[in-house]
Amino acid sequence: MSTAKKVLTTIAAVFGVLLIAAGAVAYVYGPTVTAMFTGTAKFMGTDTPKRYASTVLNLAEQGIYADSKEFEDAKARAKEAAKQADTLFDVYPALEDAVKAAGGKHSRLIEPDNPNLGWTMEEKSEATVSVEDRVAVATVPGVDRHSDVQGYADTLATGLASARDAGACGAVVDLRGNDGGDMGPMIAGLSSLLPDGTVLEFVSRTNTSQVTVEGNSVSGGGTPVTTSGGKWEAPVAVLVDGDTASSGEATMLSFRGLEHSQSFGSPTAGYASANMVYDFPDGSLLMLTIAKDKARTGEEFAEDPVQPDVETDTPLEQAKQWLATEHGCK
Repeated sequence: MSTAKKVLTTIAAVFGVLLIAAGAVAYVYGPTVTAMFTGTAKFMGTDTPKRYASTVLNLAEQGIYADSKEFEDAKARAKEAAKQADTLFDVYPALEDAVKAAGGKHSRLIEPDNPNLGWTMEEKSEATVSVEDRVAVATVPGVDRHSDVQGYADTLATGLASARDAGACGAVVDLRGNDGGDMGPMIAGLSSLLPDGTVLEFVSRTNTSQVTVEGNSVSGGGTPVTTSGGKWEAPVAVLVDGDTASSGEATMLSFRGLEHSQSFGSPTAGYASANMVYDFPDGSLLMLTIAKDKARTGEEFAEDPVQPDVETDTPLEQAKQWLATEHGCK
């Protein structure tokens, strides 16, 4: 065999080995990588209990408590359960425990066809804006990530712009009952009331990222959304209750610390943290808490309720009184 042929044969052999190695890496880590980049875990071949468990546990390493002894122990139990499992249903309970240990109470592994899918399946109220006594009242409910997030944001933005142009003096942002979902359209819809710049930060175990508003656009938190209507430098009263959770709490915190804003109501649900959501081919869903919410005041929140500035059983009435006495909205 000539030297040239030997070289080509060697190159082909090396290339073949590299392809096999790449395939092996893709087989083992592909579901985790595709989940992190696309939001959906994609398996080459079958998502066996062992491969499924490995993917869930790899993703759970991002959790805010993933460096805890509790997670290490739960992860070991889940791996052992996966070895003995015949179906994915056999390993769900152990993985659920591990996910909770890694991410805390805001994290869940939701089995396919689970009737208690939380915010992913609940009926959502419509976003609305009305004007009462020269005050624009924006009702901001939770919004599902699969909903018409642009329409939701536009409803709030155009309603607030119309109220401003009609001579409204101030605004009420009603987050009572907002159980979360996609914060992008919430912040975008209310962007006229927020100053440009960082409105909230997410603090993970390894870094800090910002949710920013520029004009009527929001990025860094949920779906990036752009609305219209410009800015409105109005005093803002924020209403919350014990059902205000997750992205509802994040939206509340985006106003926290602003000179012209006050919050009214009762302590929130205590899920003020950032989740990543991953879909799996079997229909299951991983919701993993990866960061705490940090307000512009420097306060960090995760599993404790957020206290309003004014605790009251009559938040709307108190808010209108504050707008009237402090800002002349009457």
